[in-house]
Amino acid sequence: MDQTPTYLERVELPQGRIELVEWHWPNMIDFERVESELMFEMSLPPHATDASAEFPQVGPGSRAFVGTLFVRFPHVALRGRAEGGHIRVLRFVFGADLTRQIQGGEAVPPLPVLQRLLDVRNDSLRKIMTLAVREIAAREDRSLDALAALQTLAATELRRLIERQPVSVQSGRLAAWQYRRIRERLAENVSPPTTAELAAICGISVRHLNRQFQALTGTTVAEYVTNHWVERAKTMLTGDAAPIKNIAFALGFSHANSFARAFRRATGATPQDFRQRGGGAPGS
Repeated sequence: MDQTPTYLERVELPQGRIELVEWHWPNMIDFERVESELMFEMSLPPHATDASAEFPQVGPGSRAFVGTLFVRFPHVALRGRAEGGHIRVLRFVFGADLTRQIQGGEAVPPLPVLQRLLDVRNDSLRKIMTLAVREIAAREDRSLDALAALQTLAATELRRLIERQPVSVQSGRLAAWQYRRIRERLAENVSPPTTAELAAICGISVRHLNRQFQALTGTTVAEYVTNHWVERAKTMLTGDAAPIKNIAFALGFSHANSFARAFRRATGATPQDFRQRGGGAPGS
């Protein structure tokens, strides 16, 4: 079934846009969407519907209620089921600058935060959206400055809302899917990832990654990355007759010398010495 909405209004703003959209769906509908932009939406009565949804990439099988005010993050799949009928939604679509403001240091919040943002219960944000509904309905007297100001205010309130989420939600151990993505990245035959890259893959800040990774594994992210590529290097040096420079390139190093220095810092031996000893410890 085509889930493309009908655009009743679509107004470009300096830092994004505002849209009034509607659907005519059958009695029940299953849907899955991945948005490319961050959206804050309000279902408009009487054209609203009850729905529940899950985030299949982040927390498959963990469903949450979708209220009349909700946030959808970019590049995060949302799968749900809703009652059909005539549905109308007003939404702010945020540009890059406001998206960064709302997200702060985290591309994707933890699952409990994502679920809470499917049912936003905040009087200030509801008032902002109510004012936006009134403003966009006033076609002849519509003020783009007013709509732009409301969008900026909504972004500020959303950031505050995310920051006020319980600390316990932000802490704890790394989720299984996040740990799996780190291991998948380390298995690639490219240069070792930085902590910032791994944080982006997991959708959290560097600070949260370091804390949650250590809670899960007992070691820091940097130590884990180093240990992983060193073990790969040892395996290749003892089981592969390829030149050391080829092994260096296979591990993502641009020069054999940089590989040798990094290997010696980690093991106390050069790759050549390690290979000649057959992988034995120094002095053995």
